[in-house]
Amino acid sequence: MKYILLILLAAAVTVQAGVFGSEKVAAGTNSPEKDYDSVNGSITVGAKAHVDNLDTVNGSIKVADQAIVGKVETVNGSIKFQDGVTADHAETVNGSITLGDGCMIKGHAETVNGSIAAGSGCVIEGRLETVNGKITAIGSEVDGNIETVNGNIKLDGGTVVDGDVIIEKSTGWFNSNKKVPEVHIGENVVVKGDLIFKKKVKLYIADSAQVGEIIGDDIIDM
Repeated sequence: MKYILLILLAAAVTVQAGVFGSEKVAAGTNSPEKDYDSVNGSITVGAKAHVDNLDTVNGSIKVADQAIVGKVETVNGSIKFQDGVTADHAETVNGSITLGDGCMIKGHAETVNGSIAAGSGCVIEGRLETVNGKITAIGSEVDGNIETVNGNIKLDGGTVVDGDVIIEKSTGWFNSNKKVPEVHIGENVVVKGDLIFKKKVKLYIADSAQVGEIIGDDIIDM
């Protein structure tokens, strides 16, 4: 249901928003209370800038090295953070989310139709969540859950997950995808929560990995 609401909200924003064209924030800008909004354009933030929320409808958002931003949201576009970016959260509907090395996300990173990738040293204090996309975390720390419906999950390089790793059951609009998701728990990965699979999955767990309880009735070893 929440994904339907997100799509309806996207349509409403498209009608109501009134700032068109791309927005560029110069490197080193120090305006921590200033928001940047667009409708049919991208938003680019330069290195070591400090601004508040970034919001567009039909466009991508790119944030350069060591910048500090607030909430980062788009509807039809990707979000890309270079190394060392700090953000409140990252959210899109139709697009991927890429988090460079050493990023700090104080909330969640979430998309519906797109992948999520977190680089080495990233700290995500909320959840990583997608419906139709792969989630990859290499040498990262995730305090919340990692969740998908129709995508694969790959954790490697000593990633630590405080929450659960969840494959949700396909329902509603997403029920037509018959692909069997693959879950890869690689070397030295620690999942403090459980592995919860609500439909058939293919599972690999490295000998050096540590996980909680494995919950699911239809698991295929890889």
